[in-house]
Amino acid sequence: MISYREALELLLANAPVLAAERCRVEAAAGRVLRSEVRADRAFPPFDRVMMDGFALKSAAWQAGHRVFRVAGTAPAGSETASLPDAPDTCLEVATGAPCPAGADCIIPLEEMIYRDSSGVAFSDAANPLPGSFIHRAGSDAAEGQILLERGTLLGSRQIGVAASCGAAWLEVTRLPAIAVVATGDELVAVDQSPLPYQLRQSNGHSLAAALGRAGYAPQHSGAIGDDEAAARLVIKELLAGHDWLILTGAVSKGGRDFVPSVLENLGCRRLFHGVAQRPGKPAGCWIGPAGQMVMALPGNPVSALTGLHVFVLPALAAASGRHAPVPRQVAMGDRLAALPGVTWHLPVRLRPDGRAEPAASGNSGDFIGLLRSDGWITLPPADGKPASRALFPFSPWH
Repeated sequence: MISYREALELLLANAPVLAAERCRVEAAAGRVLRSEVRADRAFPPFDRVMMDGFALKSAAWQAGHRVFRVAGTAPAGSETASLPDAPDTCLEVATGAPCPAGADCIIPLEEMIYRDSSGVAFSDAANPLPGSFIHRAGSDAAEGQILLERGTLLGSRQIGVAASCGAAWLEVTRLPAIAVVATGDELVAVDQSPLPYQLRQSNGHSLAAALGRAGYAPQHSGAIGDDEAAARLVIKELLAGHDWLILTGAVSKGGRDFVPSVLENLGCRRLFHGVAQRPGKPAGCWIGPAGQMVMALPGNPVSALTGLHVFVLPALAAASGRHAPVPRQVAMGDRLAALPGVTWHLPVRLRPDGRAEPAASGNSGDFIGLLRSDGWITLPPADGKPASRALFPFSPWH
């Protein structure tokens, strides 16, 4: 048995980096960027009007003008207009339009007192200054500036920036082919009525949902029974067609825990088996003959879901080339006593004041108890020092 940190480091070091591919920007959400995106021009590319209103010279205002003759309009999407030289003139402008040449400030429509054939009058409270409500050209980014770096996870903001730069095609990490398989003769399909000694299969659905929400939707999710020979055929077929195989159940040391022997008979090399952690002590990892990653998690639902979050998702992120996210730090409302020699993945709930409090399940089979938690913190093994109220890295459930 090895420590959780040792196991995670082994997994991260051995998970092969996924290849890159090109995809359209419309399909890139949730993917990891593998080549930088640069500004193809200055942002904004012109002095941009920030409010519907009127463009004029601030010097005219400072000279006492309060009524201005409207000399024309400057709508968004049109070429840059020019403000006449007469100091008592203005142009009506729309948000997003280029600021007219000769104007150096915008007075919003809300500051208008009246408008008639003679012109438009503004409140003294407007007090426009040079640059008022003008988004200066190049103030956000210069042409050629790197806006999105390699390893960036592409969300709505990043997709918007890429589209603004004309990046119609993006180089992103290829999505891994993942199979999720739950084991156990006691399992029946979710739409079946279980007999008194049976259970509906939930682990596969839970793990597949977490993978999907993290951006790694599995291509296969199913269940197999405890017949070792039949299971061997299924696992062999799934290994041949997937980069990752995630198993739950039959990984401990019971008489019917066939997963370790099946994997080794199929030529998989054991990376580790048995981790000093709670929950999920029997967890193990193997590397397939063609470099496939096989993560075997306990069948208890809390152990399976926790194992996916603390092992599989970090490894997939690293294999995708993603920058490691900085976890949120939370203070615990109560003192915590770490466990001797064991890493503890403790479910917690977040309080309205931003602190966290333990929300541990009754046991590793108490899946319903996880509904009381928002995520988990990881406590390293006790080091003999007094318990403290230190900050802990918090991770949410997917």
